[in-house]
Amino acid sequence: MTSERTPTVIGPILGTRPPWNAPRADVGEHGYVVEEFQLEGVADAYQIRPGTSPGIDGRWDVDVFADAEYRTRILVVRPRDPAQFNGTVVVNWQNVSAGVEGGAPTDEIYHGAAWVGVSAQEVGLYGFPMGMNRGGSSGPARPLVEHDPERYGSLFHPGDQGSFDMFTQAGRAVSPGRTQAIDPLGGLDVQRVVATGGSQSAMRLAAYLNAVHQVADVFDGFVLSVWEGRAPRPEEGPVAIGVRTSLRSDQSTPVIVVNSEFEATHLSGVAIADTEHLRIWEVTGTAHAPGRARDDRPDQQGRVANHLSWLPVHEAALRAMHRWLADGIPAPAQPRIEFDDASPPAIVRDAHGNARGGIRLPEVAVPTAEYRGMAFGTGRAPLFGSARPFDDDELRALYPDRATYVERWSAAVDALVASGALRPEDAPEMKSRGEDVTLPVA
Repeated sequence: MTSERTPTVIGPILGTRPPWNAPRADVGEHGYVVEEFQLEGVADAYQIRPGTSPGIDGRWDVDVFADAEYRTRILVVRPRDPAQFNGTVVVNWQNVSAGVEGGAPTDEIYHGAAWVGVSAQEVGLYGFPMGMNRGGSSGPARPLVEHDPERYGSLFHPGDQGSFDMFTQAGRAVSPGRTQAIDPLGGLDVQRVVATGGSQSAMRLAAYLNAVHQVADVFDGFVLSVWEGRAPRPEEGPVAIGVRTSLRSDQSTPVIVVNSEFEATHLSGVAIADTEHLRIWEVTGTAHAPGRARDDRPDQQGRVANHLSWLPVHEAALRAMHRWLADGIPAPAQPRIEFDDASPPAIVRDAHGNARGGIRLPEVAVPTAEYRGMAFGTGRAPLFGSARPFDDDELRALYPDRATYVERWSAAVDALVASGALRPEDAPEMKSRGEDVTLPVA
């Protein structure tokens, strides 16, 4: 069992420099404010129950085996006017894959929600362990205690074994039943709390769902992004690779997983499917992270960077989760990327080389290139994927004229909106991208 500790809230924290990773956009234009607080308390550490193992079905049993003091920070982005608040707080497990914290609010937050970024992991405070550049960061991207000793020098972390309970306590500090003297949300009437996290943070949230959520019972919903079917054992440290696992099916909390084609490949080996409480959204052709402009030089096979992004679908997923919880409207099911029956399974591809099935952005539904979510031999990390632009003969065979192409592109965008995988307000910009595509003269 876990304790029901709540943290002491300190703040808002002031300093001569702004909080690390504060939104770059002018939140005031949205009617929002940014504040930072510290949380301190005692966190439990969990371990897999002796005699059991973290099974691939996700039904993990854990015990508390120790506790330790901590002090960490939360970054709060919230509506200034309580009348603007829609009752939903998004609590984000800040990503530390790069040795510093990443993760900031996306556009959907500014449609009435509040956002809280939690510094749950040791790496975010101190950097990687010895031998992995801990204390050796340079430039503006540094671990918190190095980046701004004035603001963050008093923080201390007991190790990632305590990260799960620290995240729980952060959720309690912004939940409907919060009772601490200082309210990080400025008195907002909170109705529901949603946990989010991407990539490495999604793996941590998967472990949280499988091992902690059923006893902590703080979060009303979860949105995991680019999660590849792994989760660390709760007692593992900051560089854990994790074990292969599904998400436990014996719980009734709504969960949406938004994956790129890269993670779909990994997830194909895990028995996971939509249920009454789970939706898996896979965005065809996208990579774990979009390619960068400097990667646009073709390699020897003519492959360039894959710039497709799953982020617009993630915005739609956040909205779908709010409606699921606030209005009782389940998130729509989406088609999965198709795999064959080989061992290991391989993606089934169409005549153009693009994966069949899945959520199809217009670049895939009306293609001018072959997109791969995972690619080797490009000189880039496989998780950045690749793209192979079609030559002029291929394009002429596909599109007899520009009007046909633009019409098909527009229809593909409308189909995304109708499916619930794209917010209606994102459609005009996406349609304009189709009008900017250059096609060869017939």
